[in-house]
Amino acid sequence: MSAGENARFDYAEVRPYAVPDDLDELQGPVHGVIVLPHELAWSGRREFDLDDAYDRAALYKIVLEEGGRQDLRRFLNKELLRRHWPDLRPARQVRARWERRFPGLRHAA
Repeated sequence: MSAGENARFDYAEVRPYAVPDDLDELQGPVHGVIVLPHELAWSGRREFDLDDAYDRAALYKIVLEEGGRQDLRRFLNKELLRRHWPDLRPARQVRARWERRFPGLRHAA
C-alpha cells in the first residue's frame, strides 16, 4: 500500500466554510424565534428560540457550519457571537478559521 492509498480524505479540512471580513457584518436578531431555510437546516429541525441557550447554540452551530456569507449576516449577531463563543461547538475547522480571522474570539473562549 502506498502512502497515498493509506491517507484518509477529510472533507471538513478542505470545505470552504464562510467567514465574514468583519464582525460588524453580523446584524442578525438578538431575541425571538428564528426559522432557518431548508438549505441550512436540511437535517430536520428548523425553528430555534434565541432566548434559549440550547436553541441559540444549535442555531449558531448550523449557520456557522452550513451558511454562506449572506446567511451569516442574516442570522448571526456579532454581540451574541462574542458573548456566547465559548459555549458554541462548531466543527474544529470552523472554530479555527473564525479564531484566525478574529483573534478576540479565541481570547473569549
